[in-house]
Amino acid sequence: MAEYICECVLCHVRNIKRSEMVEEVDYIRKGTKYYHMKCYRDWKESTPAADEEYKAFIYDFLSRDLKVSYDYHMIEAQLKKFTKENKSMKGIFFTLKYFYEIKKNDWDKGHGGIGIVPFVYIEACNYWVARERESNGIVAQIERQMREAETREKKVIVRQTKKKKKYEMDFDAIERMEDE
Repeated sequence: MAEYICECVLCHVRNIKRSEMVEEVDYIRKGTKYYHMKCYRDWKESTPAADEEYKAFIYDFLSRDLKVSYDYHMIEAQLKKFTKENKSMKGIFFTLKYFYEIKKNDWDKGHGGIGIVPFVYIEACNYWVARERESNGIVAQIERQMREAETREKKVIVRQTKKKKKYEMDFDAIERMEDE
């Protein structure tokens, strides 16, 4: 029987021999993808910090740049689902930036969520790759702007609604009218 050699998704080295190596010790399998154990550990250690930063960028983009209201719990569930589908937080952020800022699509059609991401993710990735080729460093420049925006003083605008004046009943006046 022919031996099947798998390629590590992260380092792209084709040397994972399943017949000779021990799963969960030498390599790890996630669905149909294979990783060297060292590559996977390094990737997992570096990912959470970057993911948290991009998650903050996503919420900051929605509230500060788009100035829209959103359903936090829905977006959290969607982010969790999208990351399980191998979409990165960075990719999700740039997809939203592409869809709403570049393509000028309407936020209200999303019903407070980011469910559009899986449908335009590849298109957005292609757009940003092309932009990066044209003007080298555009992605890094956007990331730097988002980090600077986080450090700036955040102004909270509180809008007060005018309270309607409550009319109080003057029962004494009503009694006097009845007495007359």
